[in-house]
Amino acid sequence: MTSRLRTRLVDACLLAALAAPALAQDPPPPAPAGGRPPVENPQEPAPEAEKKPGPLVRLTAWPKPANKEALLVDVERLVKMRTEEMGVQAHDALVATGAGAVPFLLERYGKEKDVDVADRMHAVLVELTTAEHTRLLAREFEGKHGPARTFALWRVAAFPDAEVRPAAEAAWARLEKQGAKADPEELYAAALCCAATGSTRGLDALFSAAQNRWDKHGVEIRNALEGCRGPEATKLVLAKLDAADAAKDRKQKVAALRLLAGAGEASATPRVRWFLDDDDNSVKIAAINALRGIVDRQGPLEQLSAFEAIETAKKWKSRV
Repeated sequence: MTSRLRTRLVDACLLAALAAPALAQDPPPPAPAGGRPPVENPQEPAPEAEKKPGPLVRLTAWPKPANKEALLVDVERLVKMRTEEMGVQAHDALVATGAGAVPFLLERYGKEKDVDVADRMHAVLVELTTAEHTRLLAREFEGKHGPARTFALWRVAAFPDAEVRPAAEAAWARLEKQGAKADPEELYAAALCCAATGSTRGLDALFSAAQNRWDKHGVEIRNALEGCRGPEATKLVLAKLDAADAAKDRKQKVAALRLLAGAGEASATPRVRWFLDDDDNSVKIAAINALRGIVDRQGPLEQLSAFEAIETAKKWKSRV
């Protein structure tokens, strides 16, 4: 064997030896259920969605769209959707435009009579509006078109902002003056917005909603009530609970307990405890959930059997 060949063989063996540890390593972990592969280089910056959010900045003006003409065309495409693909393209284009599209969409949404078209615009508006936009949406509370006012009130309720409370209360006062002529959906949205911003002005409407629309709207009602949790709301709702108990009205008892779960404070605990022994299982469960909200700040347990409710009620009676 020549010296040159021997040198090449030695080099090859060294390379194989160096490569062996790398080949022996475990394979990379599988991608998580969400489909995103693991980050291979930990030194790389995290994706935007995984970065810690900075301080919330409430905007004072809507961003200007880069191309207003194209934006208006996309609004028309969404309105006059002839095919599903056309609707998807318009939706995606408007979402890509960003918050600058909101004033134009809201103006058209407020005047739209076609329910399907309004639903499409509503979906885009939800995607484009966040907590940053509460002050801007509050300007719509007294706008010309009812649907736009209702959307603005409802959307702001999802992002509690105490600075908007005066505007929410003014909207409630305007609707209250209208009496039976007030639009029920706008009234409900104003009640939600009042509660979320710290006001008890709309509690009567939410008491009614807790009786009649809890199945579909219970989550948003419960979340909004957190904004007005305190002694004033507790006193008002306890009065409703006492009246319902005196009248032996099961539906109203349940509604009052639902409100206490979101708006009640510790002073309501002894009164709520009384209903842990109620013969009606729905009242018992509502009392359990009220205590979960008041004491532990936890959400409701909706699916409890009669046996589970009895056992859970016993645990609560030992705590409060």
